[in-house]
Amino acid sequence: MNFPRYLKEHAYHILACTFLIITTDVFLMTIGGSAPLMIYVAAACAFCCTVCLYIDYRKLKNLFDDVQKRTDALDKKYLVSEVMDKPESQESEMLLSVLKKAEVSMSDNVANYRRGSEEYRDYIETWVHEVKIPISASKMIIENHGDAAVGESGISDEIERIEGYVEQALFYARSSYVEKDFFIKETDLEEIIKGVISKRKKTLIPMRASINIGDLTQGKKVLSDGKWLSFIIGQIVDNSIKYASPDRNLKLSFYTTEENGRTVLNLEDNGTGMKSSEIPRAFEKGFTGSNGRTGRASTGIGLYLCRKLCLRLEHEISIESKEGEGTIVKIMI
Repeated sequence: MNFPRYLKEHAYHILACTFLIITTDVFLMTIGGSAPLMIYVAAACAFCCTVCLYIDYRKLKNLFDDVQKRTDALDKKYLVSEVMDKPESQESEMLLSVLKKAEVSMSDNVANYRRGSEEYRDYIETWVHEVKIPISASKMIIENHGDAAVGESGISDEIERIEGYVEQALFYARSSYVEKDFFIKETDLEEIIKGVISKRKKTLIPMRASINIGDLTQGKKVLSDGKWLSFIIGQIVDNSIKYASPDRNLKLSFYTTEENGRTVLNLEDNGTGMKSSEIPRAFEKGFTGSNGRTGRASTGIGLYLCRKLCLRLEHEISIESKEGEGTIVKIMI
């Protein structure tokens, strides 16, 4: 609190004190009071009014400073009423009452939002599992049909893309509650990467893509959740496929390095790369960059999800890229 502002906001008190002093001096003047007496009475009244205002100011300042200090020390600031001392004045009692009502209202709103969010998540998960059935059925029909015309039509590729987006929707719905669905254990990076590549071989083979899997972690396993890490790597590989350079065959390289005692998985491609000005925004939700506006279907969700899941898994993800040469995505595990 600011004292000059406090005085300005309590100007009516000062005017009342001034009126009292003038009235008293006029009274003393009418009964023949001496000038020194009038000055003393005026000074005494002014002093008392000033002291009373300052004491009231200090009391309010101490109260609000204490509330502010306790609030700043809390992560969940809406719980400040729970850490306040027992009220000793009417002002602090009223303030505590207001804060408690605000806390109850906040808790109710959060609970309602959480229920709605969980219901929506459950619906998305159910929908994803249901829609996977006709997707799988369609893939079986295409495989059993065996007609070359069907294979050349690209229907199979489009169904694979639909399946990829469906999987992305499922992981997006679960991304806010990943701690309930992951299990950290020793994970074989080479096994995960081979699984990711195998799942996309129908797309990579026609592209004549070159895959280079180095000596990952030199036989050492890393601590992570295999399912979630597989999804993260899959999203990065999908981006490499999507933004492959039309002038050369796609080349994907997977290798590990050590940094600050932690394993760093490097995923490198020779695609179109990114502009240096766009790299800081690569993990923003919905950001597609200039490459996403050149006819390639891009949602700007993939890398955003990768970063969100990495944070949940306590991994770190970063990106290096040079336009026209390629991109390296690094995951520190």
